[in-house]
Amino acid sequence: MLDPTDTGKRIYVLDTSAILFGFTSIEGIQVTCREVIEEVKFGGAAPYRAALMKNEAGARIIEPSEKYVEMVRKKMSEVGEIGLSEADIKLLAIALEFKDKKFHPIIVSADYSIQNMALILNINVEKIIHRGVARKIKWISYCPSCKWVGGVFKGGRCPICGARLKRRPTSLSSK
Repeated sequence: MLDPTDTGKRIYVLDTSAILFGFTSIEGIQVTCREVIEEVKFGGAAPYRAALMKNEAGARIIEPSEKYVEMVRKKMSEVGEIGLSEADIKLLAIALEFKDKKFHPIIVSADYSIQNMALILNINVEKIIHRGVARKIKWISYCPSCKWVGGVFKGGRCPICGARLKRRPTSLSSK
């Protein structure tokens, strides 16, 4: 991680969109994970590779502790947020780990799912491109065929009619 004397500093945790759109900050430390760098280099973003190489020198590449990765996965399961990539999960884990160590992490992302999970984990978010998520969302299951409504979304089939389940948002109470 970082020098313990850096606590209190802002840590900007950059996702792929932050790098592609050229996010920079002079007031804090920028970090990301190896999977984000791989997404940018090989994920069909060839025109941006040159810009990435400039930014990569400024962003430290960090691997989160497995403990925090598991904490993020557990919380995702509790709220039905199933669409996050390994890179997304690791970014959230990095931010959570920094938060626990008394830093001030800020996730920089255009991804609604990342923003939602960051809010749920009480991590600050710097929204880019659009207004972003304004409230914490929990996803619940419902059947578009028979209108059955269930608990936290986990995918699968309707227990009543067998149709593929969909998800819809519900506000998550601030506990």
